[in-house]
Amino acid sequence: MSYSPPLIRLLAGALLLGSTLLCGCNRTTLYNLDFEDTDYRDHPSQWSLPDSVYYGYAAASDRNCRKHGGYSLRLEQVDTTKYTWARFSQELPDTLVAGHEIELSGWVRTEEVTEGFADLFLILTETEDDDLLAADTAGRGLRGTTEWQRMVLRQQIPDSASGVRFGGLLKGGGRAWFDRFEIRIDGRKLRDPRIPVPKSRLTRCEKAELRRYIHPLSGCDATDADSVDLRSFDTLIGHSQVVALGENSHGASEIFRMKERLIRHLATQQGFDQVVFEADMAAGIPLDNYLRNGQGTAIAALFGLEMWIWDTHEVLSLIEWMRQRNVDGHPIHFRGIDMQSANQAVKLLRQEAGKDATTRQLLDEIAPKLDSVLSYDRRNRARIDSLTASEIERNLNRIESRIDRSATDARSCTLQRQLVTLIRQYLGLDEGIYWRDRCMAENLLWIRQQNPDSRMVIWGHNGHVSRAENRMGRHLEEALGADYLNVGFTFHAGRCSIIVPGSEELQHDVQTAPPGTIEYLLHQLDEPFFVLDLRRLREEQSPALEWINGMKFRHIGALRWEDEFWDEGLADQFDLLIYIDRVTPSQLLF
Repeated sequence: MSYSPPLIRLLAGALLLGSTLLCGCNRTTLYNLDFEDTDYRDHPSQWSLPDSVYYGYAAASDRNCRKHGGYSLRLEQVDTTKYTWARFSQELPDTLVAGHEIELSGWVRTEEVTEGFADLFLILTETEDDDLLAADTAGRGLRGTTEWQRMVLRQQIPDSASGVRFGGLLKGGGRAWFDRFEIRIDGRKLRDPRIPVPKSRLTRCEKAELRRYIHPLSGCDATDADSVDLRSFDTLIGHSQVVALGENSHGASEIFRMKERLIRHLATQQGFDQVVFEADMAAGIPLDNYLRNGQGTAIAALFGLEMWIWDTHEVLSLIEWMRQRNVDGHPIHFRGIDMQSANQAVKLLRQEAGKDATTRQLLDEIAPKLDSVLSYDRRNRARIDSLTASEIERNLNRIESRIDRSATDARSCTLQRQLVTLIRQYLGLDEGIYWRDRCMAENLLWIRQQNPDSRMVIWGHNGHVSRAENRMGRHLEEALGADYLNVGFTFHAGRCSIIVPGSEELQHDVQTAPPGTIEYLLHQLDEPFFVLDLRRLREEQSPALEWINGMKFRHIGALRWEDEFWDEGLADQFDLLIYIDRVTPSQLLF
């Protein structure tokens, strides 16, 4: 069969176009500085974007207004009742920028920008003063309505810098467009190389490779704690003394029930006798008293934690089981490790002080000051009033000096000192977003010091138990080494008990895992429940590591975000991962 030259040219053109589109679908750029690559939400990939529900600013790709190529990034205020400014950003590591002059340039256009400006920014990664970043100084940025203008920033980066964060910001109302960013390091243009897009389909070989590392589970029925399928879990945890069970949502029933199932198994088969919750440490003491002596009711003890996410039938089931285990002569304790409140610590200190009138008076002076010392700004950051905190600290020093004379025994002395520590930790809540992780790690290590022969299981969020930098899990690994093992949890789709701004309901759909996420791929294994042995993947340097650590995975808590899939580095953060295909909301008690 022969073809005419025009038809040959047409076919060749179609093949070339198809090849180009195919390559474009399988490749993206490392930094996406020209905003041409988009993610599953049609938003610019590689960039950290503001959540519109939370911040009141929306960022998206825009093909209708652009300086170059097919897309720009549009940033606009959509809710004037929320924050007064927002930014989009990404980071460059110290290995690229430390000790060098960095130049950031880009094109910006504005429309009806009022009470503020649009601008580029370039700051050190360790800079935490966001208010300074958005300072409305004279002549800064573009205002009102403007055509495209090229803007340039330069900064000499110190040798000690841990990296830089760069991007664009909009303060005030209106909208701004950003396009064709460029980075120069000591005058040399930073390449933005093309890289493969995240994997969206597993081949048969890749499925077979993953199956070498998975251990199917029969389900999440908490009463099935001695099933044969959990014997592999015993092998996986080995001789670890502290096993941390994470969760990527604070409101998924199947995750809660799976954790109860594992805790029952670890207690009855492996001798774990300390259940440690991401809950107020002082508030956990009355709950532990209930477990030991049965005074009051399980539900009253649970509500005493004052954390709505734990006020569920699933957690109540665990508490009731722990109480019965104590009744049956097998001691098991409940502990909290958090420090976001000081009221219960003051109450317990007053009880332990007994007849020490001076200590009780000092505590009476502290109590109202603790109610006023902490506030939160519009960006939900903790703010501690330094003058009030100093007054509280003076009283704490005096209380601490009297502990030896007021304590009735060594136990009381040790407890009072820890309660004072909890109040001091509370006064440090403005130290940054990782202060809680550091304090919770210290509090768990204190519990371990008091119970050196115990094995502990932690119930907390994935983010806290992970080995990511500055997280509680990282601190515990540094202190405990191989005695610490962590288990992440994730799921493919479903509904959760979760706060959605603007809604009074507490049970909502969450995003079904899209292409480009680890959950989307794990769903293709057609296993509803399983454990993935990430530690052995690392030890054997499985080829699957090449794509697992580059995949996004779900990270939400008590609040639903616009983009639920932003975390990455799964295999480095956890030893094991428990996958559940579909979840339903935790069953609230209120």
